[in-house]
Amino acid sequence: MLRSMTTFASQDISGDGWTCAMELKSVNGRYFDVHFRLPRWMGALEDRFRRRIQEKLLRGRVDFSLQYEGEGAARAVFNVDIDLGRSYLDATKHLCQELALEDNLNLSEVLTLLKDVITSKEQVQDLDMVWQHLEGPLEGLLGMALSMAENEGARLERDLKGRLDEIAHLVDAVSRRSKKHLHEAQVSLKDRLQSILADIHVDEARFAQEAALLADKLDITEEIVRARSHIAQFKKYLAMSGTVGKRLDFLVQELFREVNTMAAKSSDSEISHLVVEIKAELEKMREQIQNVV
Repeated sequence: MLRSMTTFASQDISGDGWTCAMELKSVNGRYFDVHFRLPRWMGALEDRFRRRIQEKLLRGRVDFSLQYEGEGAARAVFNVDIDLGRSYLDATKHLCQELALEDNLNLSEVLTLLKDVITSKEQVQDLDMVWQHLEGPLEGLLGMALSMAENEGARLERDLKGRLDEIAHLVDAVSRRSKKHLHEAQVSLKDRLQSILADIHVDEARFAQEAALLADKLDITEEIVRARSHIAQFKKYLAMSGTVGKRLDFLVQELFREVNTMAAKSSDSEISHLVVEIKAELEKMREQIQNVV
């Protein structure tokens, strides 16, 4: 079953003394690429999140955001540089004495002016405990994202199968027209030879040789066989699980190559029209495949 790279999931969770909001968005991408928006103090958990997300989503550009408050979260711890504060005040008093200024600074003014006397940093209490809180909700979030991706994948699969059946029908039409076109070309060749040579008898052996050369030139049997093989292989990939998007994209490229060769070799307007219809379906398929994992 196919799975889409496009998905979305979000949830709010709360426990005993903590709350959390998670959101995950994924769109198509050539490789797995995840971007995080986490609290700064939670950076040490990023690799754990990355591994869990990649195990489930496999491929695509993922945006994951998380907000956490409460038990285990970082809290601000303030540090006072006494020596620096004393130095500031001594310098202030000296300045006031030298310039005959009134020394009336209060504490709030000192702290406002001398912001580096008191500094703060985040202190994390227990990252392992935070991970225990988040591990289950993360699995739930990924489950919701996978469910949406699988539903979208099922829709893509139905669309691709329908277009693939139409392409198979058009390839059959090309095959039938190719045989008819070859017969018409051989008859036309004989008529032209008879018209040019008029009363001169046409050498049947020579005509047979020219007809064989014409048949070889116009023959697109190999291209038709390969196109049908690619269609059959495409159906097998549709039934597989895992990452098949790149393989499907490769087969579409190969089908493009085969039908272009059909049109070039046949030199028949009807076959060219059928090839245009096939290429239109292939182009729509290629657009859809860009979203397949």
